[in-house]
This record gives sequence, C-alpha cells and structure tokens, in this order.
Amino acid sequence: MGKITARVSRYEGIADWYDGVMNDPGKRGGLKNRSHDLLEELLGKGEGLALDIGCGTGIVAERVRNLGYSPVGVDLSADQLKIASGRLPVAQADVTNLPIASNSIPVVYTTFTTTEYDDLQGVINEIYRVLKPGGRYVEIGTHPCFNGGYAEIQADGSVIQHPGYRSSHYLQPSHFNSPIRGRVGAWNRPLEDILNTILNAGFRLDRVAEGGEKDLPDILGIVAVKDKGEN
Repeated sequence: MGKITARVSRYEGIADWYDGVMNDPGKRGGLKNRSHDLLEELLGKGEGLALDIGCGTGIVAERVRNLGYSPVGVDLSADQLKIASGRLPVAQADVTNLPIASNSIPVVYTTFTTTEYDDLQGVINEIYRVLKPGGRYVEIGTHPCFNGGYAEIQADGSVIQHPGYRSSHYLQPSHFNSPIRGRVGAWNRPLEDILNTILNAGFRLDRVAEGGEKDLPDILGIVAVKDKGEN
C-alpha cells in the first residue's frame, strides 16, 4: 500500500457523521453545493465511464450521472464505501495503486481530496496512468489562497492570509475551527504546489476556474488533459 493509507484512514468510522455534515446547509452543505456546481460546469455533458477518485460517500454521483456519465467510485475507507455503494458502483483501493489498466479511463474527477493525501504526487501520477490519451482530469477543491490552512475568513467576506501558506505540510485537527478539518486535519498546499504536481505528472492544463458566491473565491477547479500522443 502507498503512503496515502494513513491519511485516508482518518475517515474510517465517521462516514455517517461526514455525510450528514456535507449535506447540512448550516455546516458544509453550502460549500458542497457550490463545488458540485463548478464540477458540473467543468465536466459538461458527456457519456461513458467517469472515475471518482476518493469518492467518500459518493455524494456527487447523482449530479455526474445526470450529466450523462456512468460514475464509478474508488476510496480506501470501507466505512465511507458502505454509504457510497448505494449511490454508485464502488471499489476499495489505494488510489496510489489503482487496480485499473493503464490508458483505460476517459474521465477522472475528484472533489475535496487535494488537502487529504500525504502522497499527492503519487495520486496524480496514478490518475495520469489510468486515463486514456486525450482523457480529462477534473479536480475540485477548497481554494488554497482564500480557503486554505492559513486563510482566516472574516464576517464581511474578506480573508486574512497568515504566514505558513507557502509551505506544504499537514495540519492537525486542532489547527482548524471548521467541522471536517477540525476532526481529521488537512494538508496545507499552496497554489503553485497543486498546479506543479499536476504538471509534473505529465498533464497539460486546460482550464482553471475559481468558484464561490462571494467576491473572493472559496473553491478552485482545474481541468487537465493527458495528451493524445501519450500511451
């Protein structure tokens, strides 16, 4: 198993709680809905298999299915997959070592995993491996500049960015006041690290989008493509 194991296992045993928090408008439901809106925009209408990396409880599956795709989820947490299995076909696997043939998946997407994986480069490399040449990778996550580990969001929507932003490192749950990060912690990763991790895997950036309901975005969306010449 890869280095990812320690991070994803922090979600073991809290699936019901996590699913409730993500669906609660008074907790993380608003952020979830905004992120899924951006995912729909970046994925667009399509068909065929779409692989959800780190699918958790499969909370976005219906939206992806409504776009015309056939979503399939992969996650390491058996507890999360018990819920996800009622929403889409799933497999338990380490996403740094997927049991999937190379060059076989047309579309891969993920939501809120950039801050979760210890070995983010290993995850992105594996996504690149399983994608078909010309395939797309769509990544949605919290915005590292305005909703990251050192961003303090004010009541008026402004954001104070504290020192620490420029270093990639894991932050303990005690660092956060938000419900999910305050329970499992999160990786702080600056924007340049996220983009360079994708580029280092061999991807070509196709689009970057910033989402949210206020002037300062709280969601970052990235579309990357595996060039057709790769195999």
